[in-house]
Amino acid sequence: MKDKKIKNYHQGESFFYSFKYKYTWFFFLAPAVIILLSIVIFPMIFSLSLSFHDWNIIRAGGWKWIGIDNYRTFLFEDPYFLTAFKVTLIYLVGTVPLQFALGLITALILNQIVGKVIGFLRTTLIIPTIMTPVVVGIIWRLMYNPDVGMLNYFLSIFGFSPVNWTGMPITALPSVMIADIWEWTPFMALVMLAGLQALPQEPYEAALVDGASSWQIFRHITLPLLAPTMLVALLIRLMDAFKTFDLVFVLTQGGPGMSTEILNYYTYRYGFKFFHLGYASALSWFLVVIVTIVSLILIKMIRSRGTYAEG
Repeated sequence: MKDKKIKNYHQGESFFYSFKYKYTWFFFLAPAVIILLSIVIFPMIFSLSLSFHDWNIIRAGGWKWIGIDNYRTFLFEDPYFLTAFKVTLIYLVGTVPLQFALGLITALILNQIVGKVIGFLRTTLIIPTIMTPVVVGIIWRLMYNPDVGMLNYFLSIFGFSPVNWTGMPITALPSVMIADIWEWTPFMALVMLAGLQALPQEPYEAALVDGASSWQIFRHITLPLLAPTMLVALLIRLMDAFKTFDLVFVLTQGGPGMSTEILNYYTYRYGFKFFHLGYASALSWFLVVIVTIVSLILIKMIRSRGTYAEG
């Protein structure tokens, strides 16, 4: 009887240690999973449900199920949505390609520099990107100031009249775009510089032996090999540009009129100024769908380019 108890005790102890070592990972991952569910998954499900309801938090009556009316309203009936969508497209076309081109040129120049100075240049270059967008917005707001701003000071030196950079519809959106380009061009440059420095040297040595020119080497070797890195940089920047909010909020608050009101700020205005949370949730999910589609297209291109480069 005593031997049986001892045997059962050892079996229980063995089971405990087996369970302990087999499922230890669960106790380490559980807090992260709980946090992820509470601050990411649940809000997404809640906002998706909310997008099919009419709910204004300052109006009595609670939720009212309206199906896809929110989506139909902004897609087919809301002229302000179309204006915000057009402004967003202009903003994306005017910032991301220019950031890409300037970043590529900067990366090609930095790739030719050797020695300790390259470390200093990389550190200096990253400064605008590591600033928060609010700080960037405040810096450029001071420079755009029509009375004491640096830009108008230089204009006055050359005899030009001061410009209200963020107060006129014709200059407000370009002013926001310039601030965005200044902030994110270094990011594109550093990503592509890392890609350039990781490229194999054998194709370049073979091309030099065959007498290829610098343009031929760039066009037929550098660009194809760097294509996956360039697409990754474009993917990250496009996803980030779609959700631009801080610069617009600090510099113009969507004005004058709707000249700088991109979709993200338009969604914020409906949700937190007019308190139409159902409508704002529908707008948010429209943005999620657009960003997802663009991301999937770019990811497919990255994979195909990666396979081509390996081949």
